[in-house]
Amino acid sequence: MTKRKTFIIAVAIPLFILLAMTIKPQATLIFGQEIVLETKAYDPTDLFRGDYVAINFAISDVPKSKVSLPVDKVYNKTLYVNLKQEGRYYVVDQVSESKPKQGVYLKGKFQGSFNETNSYRVDYSLDKYFVEQGSGKDLELESFKGGLEGRVKVLGGYGVLTGIAPR
Repeated sequence: MTKRKTFIIAVAIPLFILLAMTIKPQATLIFGQEIVLETKAYDPTDLFRGDYVAINFAISDVPKSKVSLPVDKVYNKTLYVNLKQEGRYYVVDQVSESKPKQGVYLKGKFQGSFNETNSYRVDYSLDKYFVEQGSGKDLELESFKGGLEGRVKVLGGYGVLTGIAPR
């Protein structure tokens, strides 16, 4: 192989990998179903990255009554959380080990118990939303008045937080 071909391959492979990493989020934004989730915000600034709102979704606390799996199959496991619409917001319907064939669901990592008796804490990787410089404090104040709502695009269990706004 010539030096030129080796150079082209050495440059093309990392570029291909970087481009491939954008496919799932972009497909979700284009083809995903938009849902609205109830949120609570905290910590609106980051010294190094600017203003953002760290999000705590209501669906992040999954009641133990919605989980029919034994405890050893829940802790530190990645499971699927089926969602159903109740009024304006989507809420937890049930939890399963296998990918649902239909409906709206998110893939989440069960991190343990938030409240030892009532719920599990779940991470959906939707916890930060960067905002225009100077607007993080305004959103924080709105969250203290009654919360925020988050708009999330969902496709195949993968979610992308597309926006937050006062309720």
